[in-house]
Amino acid sequence: MILRVGLAVYAACVDFMLHAASLLGITYRDSNALLLFVLWPALTVGLAALVVGQGVALRRLQKR
Repeated sequence: MILRVGLAVYAACVDFMLHAASLLGITYRDSNALLLFVLWPALTVGLAALVVGQGVALRRLQKR
């Protein structure tokens, strides 16, 4: 059951990447590299900065 769900999710992700690559006029390999080497790290850094910013804001509010 879990294997079947995992394979379905994987197939859906690959299908999404193929369609995204087609829309952007690039290859599947390029779209995969864009996702894994550009978008994912940028999102991770952005979310980490958001967490740090929220921590700073909370400390400021606690000092009041």
